[in-house]
Amino acid sequence: MQSAFPSLCANRRARSGGLVLGLAAVLAALAASGCGHKAEENPPSAAEAPTVQLVRPEYHNIVRVVGQPSFVEAYERTSIYPKVTGYIEKWNVDIGDKVKKGDVLAVLYVPELVEDAVTKHRNVTLDEKRVKLAEAVVKVAKADVEAAEAALKEAKAIVVKYKSDTDRWESEVARLDAEVKRTIIAPQVLLESQNQYRMSKASWVAADATVEKAKAKLLSAQEALQEARVNVEVASARVAVSDSDAKRLDAWVGYLKLIAPFDGVITARNANTWDFVLPQMGDPTADTRSPYLAPGGKAAPIYVVDRIDIVRIYVDIPEADANYVQIGTKAKVQVKGFRDQWLPATVTRTSWALNVKSRTLRAEIDLPNVGSQILPGMYAYGKVIIERPNVRALPEAALIHSGDLTYCWSYQDGKAVRTEVETGVSDGVWTEVTNRQQNAQSSGDDARVPITGQEQVIIGDLSLLSEGGPVQTADAAKEKAEEK
Repeated sequence: MQSAFPSLCANRRARSGGLVLGLAAVLAALAASGCGHKAEENPPSAAEAPTVQLVRPEYHNIVRVVGQPSFVEAYERTSIYPKVTGYIEKWNVDIGDKVKKGDVLAVLYVPELVEDAVTKHRNVTLDEKRVKLAEAVVKVAKADVEAAEAALKEAKAIVVKYKSDTDRWESEVARLDAEVKRTIIAPQVLLESQNQYRMSKASWVAADATVEKAKAKLLSAQEALQEARVNVEVASARVAVSDSDAKRLDAWVGYLKLIAPFDGVITARNANTWDFVLPQMGDPTADTRSPYLAPGGKAAPIYVVDRIDIVRIYVDIPEADANYVQIGTKAKVQVKGFRDQWLPATVTRTSWALNVKSRTLRAEIDLPNVGSQILPGMYAYGKVIIERPNVRALPEAALIHSGDLTYCWSYQDGKAVRTEVETGVSDGVWTEVTNRQQNAQSSGDDARVPITGQEQVIIGDLSLLSEGGPVQTADAAKEKAEEK
């Protein structure tokens, strides 16, 4: 079957008789090339609506893998610096040695610090003895108070006795005075009773004075007892202060031993016998090429200890995928220096906040390091697997991306309408779609409605479409061609 393209070219030349010969030659060449080949269908006329195919959002399981090159890092790495200034008296371990938590790595020599601690402990002993002495004084003061209370009680009893004697003789004098007036007895008898009355009254007054004196002595004894008790409290407080001071010195003495913070491996050593080390600089005699020097090269740790029963691998997640990565998200890791295969894992933790410079989320993957075969510093590759099961999705070919916005072309009443959509995860073939813009004139959250799956979306060569332009479906175009 011969192509209809040459006759179409002839008709066009007939209608465009005013064209220049050059254009005619070009058309002739095109006609000649077209006449020598069979065409499967007539080329679309510029006046005809583009023929399109339609799809609807479908449920899909979308899996997106985010991978980044990384490296192995020890679960913990601690640089050991001295707390005090002194000499290294002895060092016990070297690089590559495995240590347990609490093992003594090195011992410092600071004799004056040790002597200060001994002095503080002796002060504690002295203050404890002062407490015992103060407590003994309290016991003596208690005995003095009891003696004073007894003396006061005795003085009060004597007062009662002399008051009773005075009352008796006063009554006797009154009786005898009446009998003397009646000349029953002699005046000498009355005089003797009067003398006895005066003596009893004088004794009563003296006894009252003794009571007051006893009260004063009791008050003094009570004040002495209170003072003794205060002295016990003061001495006890001194013991507490001395004990705290001794413990502080014990802590400083404890710093003379450099201790392993956890089970691990020594990865760096700058300790040498009788090196002079400082808190801020560590070992100033360390080689400038020594590993793990602090910035500026002025501080060298005595030891560096790595905990390697667990190792970490970092994966930086792009901002667009950050919300889909949580603790427990599936992952896998490849450490070629250890084993040329992918190791299953999960995301152990995330930084939660994005890095403001790279706009990425730090995800950490912990791997058990059985046998300590995975070494810190090894090259690794980490992949985080984002799974979105059973979500509505559109083919990537149906979407147009413009900056931060994503659009699709909807088929509405035979016309193409550009519609903004919100997307989620994409695997490169299918993209999750969540919401769409309700109409072109609306804006804001209230203008967006959920994707229902009933939407008709155009797929194909989207560059032929224009906003509100007519389109025809492939089925409609086929029916139209059959009618002709």
